[in-house]
Amino acid sequence: MTLDDEITAVKDLVQFARSAAAEHLERATKDLHLGRKALSRYQDFLSVTIDNADSALKHCREAVSSPAALAQASTTIAQGLLAVTRESIRLMYTAMAVIEELAGTGRHLNARQGEIAHVTETAVPRSCSFCGKADTESKLVAGPEANICASCTRLACEVLGIELSASETE
Repeated sequence: MTLDDEITAVKDLVQFARSAAAEHLERATKDLHLGRKALSRYQDFLSVTIDNADSALKHCREAVSSPAALAQASTTIAQGLLAVTRESIRLMYTAMAVIEELAGTGRHLNARQGEIAHVTETAVPRSCSFCGKADTESKLVAGPEANICASCTRLACEVLGIELSASETE
């Protein structure tokens, strides 16, 4: 993958994350019953994460367009910025999962394809949207349109070049 391809891929990741953040903030506002102060902090966190990702991408584009004499250093800087951007987005998704866990009261999320998840009082069996593992087989992160298990999350992180610590791989 060329550096330009990597920048484009991370730009697409940030755009998707921007949409996910907006949807999750709306859900947090309506369904998760966070306090006003917590909701404000969460909104600030999401905004800063996306703004930082946009800023890093801008600096990547500037580094790539620098004179040829600086090409190697610029490439190294751009690759570092892309890694930081991917990590920021990963942390944003981790925060979303934490918010879901903290707001949970034994209720479950239920969503059909293309809809935002809503809280239901009855347990809805969930499975990984990628490999099909049931929530009884593996921990799942439930999203508004899809669910992902721990092993598929690890695989996705590997594909994106995100290194997980030993505690995160368990």
